[in-house]
Amino acid sequence: MRWEYLVIENMMDSDELGKLGADGWELVAVVSPGHFVLHYFFKRAL
Repeated sequence: MRWEYLVIENMMDSDELGKLGADGWELVAVVSPGHFVLHYFFKRAL
């Protein structure tokens, strides 16, 4: 299976996460490299 990936480096609320989920994106990790900074990593099948 092939995947495409998406990285978002802004804070997200539940509505934004829900929209990405409805578009087929699966949240696979959230990383915090600094205070008040979050990086969200998503994948979905091509």
